[in-house]
Amino acid sequence: MYVNLCTGYTERNDTLTLDLPPEYVDELMQMVHTIADEKNVTARKAFVDMVRYTYYNLLEGEGYDHKNRKNAKRGRRSS
Repeated sequence: MYVNLCTGYTERNDTLTLDLPPEYVDELMQMVHTIADEKNVTARKAFVDMVRYTYYNLLEGEGYDHKNRKNAKRGRRSS
């Protein structure tokens, strides 16, 4: 699956390439179409929004902070 995430107004052209097994592609597209139907937007917009939300959620999420806090605690014990 290839998705171009840039707008027509930018100089930078980025293409996102997803290499997913077919069973995950079907599940992903079901999620996209569910969001598109609920929000009354196109599937393309729903997909881009899902990718952006996931990025920001992971960037600010606790999953990575938790690991960093553990490493900081280990460093203090050995000092």
